[in-house]
Amino acid sequence: MNDTVSVTYNGWSNRETWLASLWLNNNQTSYLVLLEALERNESGFKKADWLKSQLEDLMNDLSLEASLWSDLLSTALARVNWLEVIENN
Repeated sequence: MNDTVSVTYNGWSNRETWLASLWLNNNQTSYLVLLEALERNESGFKKADWLKSQLEDLMNDLSLEASLWSDLLSTALARVNWLEVIENN
C-alpha cells in the first residue's frame, strides 16, 4: 500500500497555490508584481523566491498583529508552490 497521498486542487499542487495564481492573475496590483517576477532575467527558482518575498513584504505592510488571522495567512502563504506559479504563467 502506498502511504504517499497526492492531493491536488484544480490541476495545481494544492488549494493555496491555485488561489495565489488566481489572485495574481485577476488583481491589477498583484498582476504587476507577477509580471515583474516573470520578466526577471533569472532562473525559475529565483523568480519564485523573489515573488514570494515581494508578497510577504506586502503582507507585512498590512501591519497585522499576532493573531489567529495572521498565523493562518502566514501558514497558507508558506504552502504556496511559488515555482509552480511562475512555471504556469
